[in-house]
Amino acid sequence: MNRLLGVLLQHKRNIYKGYWYQKLSFLLIKRNTPEAVIIKSAQDLLEKKIYPNYDEFKESAEFFLRESDNEFFSTLGSKWEPYFEKKIRKPLSKRLRSLRGTLCARVKTAIFENFSNMLPPISNVAKASEIAAWKKKLAVSNCFRKLFEKIKDDENDTYMTKIIKNVWPKKKNIPNLQIAWAISISEIFLNSKNEVIKMSEEIIQPALARNLRKIENEEGFEYESDSSPTPQRPVSPERQKDPEKQIEPERNKGKKRIIEVETLRKNLKKSKRKVENNEYEGKKNDEYEGDEGEEGEEGEEGEDEEYHNEIVNIESEN
Repeated sequence: MNRLLGVLLQHKRNIYKGYWYQKLSFLLIKRNTPEAVIIKSAQDLLEKKIYPNYDEFKESAEFFLRESDNEFFSTLGSKWEPYFEKKIRKPLSKRLRSLRGTLCARVKTAIFENFSNMLPPISNVAKASEIAAWKKKLAVSNCFRKLFEKIKDDENDTYMTKIIKNVWPKKKNIPNLQIAWAISISEIFLNSKNEVIKMSEEIIQPALARNLRKIENEEGFEYESDSSPTPQRPVSPERQKDPEKQIEPERNKGKKRIIEVETLRKNLKKSKRKVENNEYEGKKNDEYEGDEGEEGEEGEEGEDEEYHNEIVNIESEN
């Protein structure tokens, strides 16, 4: 009897040990999963790079992995790169693409919100002929011309600064890169010489490099009536490596100076207009979680999605 009792007690101890072994293993696996690293890295890259290269992806992931668990990173040694390839690279790229897509959709929504009834609607999946017809409308051309003009009822803001404020309602210090990106999307979206409404890296990069240079050099933003269209086809890998090579020469004709960058920055630092019911489809957008765009496409919100001139509530980003 005593022997049987001893066997039962030992069996119970083994079960107890097995339970805690499984529990400890689960906690170790959870600690070493790169999910938190991916979230932080993607958010950081969205602010500092937007379109990072392979090395920048890896450097960012390494920084946040070291920050979250330097002991674990140290154990990887020469296995760090295989670990990055297997566990981080693809989900990080996917996450960043999703953030860009959602942020791009915010910019487009803010364009329609601020131009209101002045801007006619357009489907996000409209055919090329429908997009061309929409961009040829006088109303769309007028909105493009007004992009950097002061709003009549608000002398402190231009339409572009209002758009930026709506995209980041509570963010105090918006990175220059993100400001340039929002400006580039707005220009491409409204410019009749650009035959697209969906955005991709190849389409945005030339305008992004040009607009970022303007901000950093404190140049003025202006309506360019004779601006050349943004490239519609992917550029060569050599040109992708050097965005400056994609920038078109400055043109001096047909331009009207509208706004100085210094004014743009000052206006953005002023108190932001509150957006009612700061929610966007009930999603938490602190990390811009939203519908994921296809590879190379930003802001693909759905097959029956239509951009319109009704106000859409957007959750703020601190």
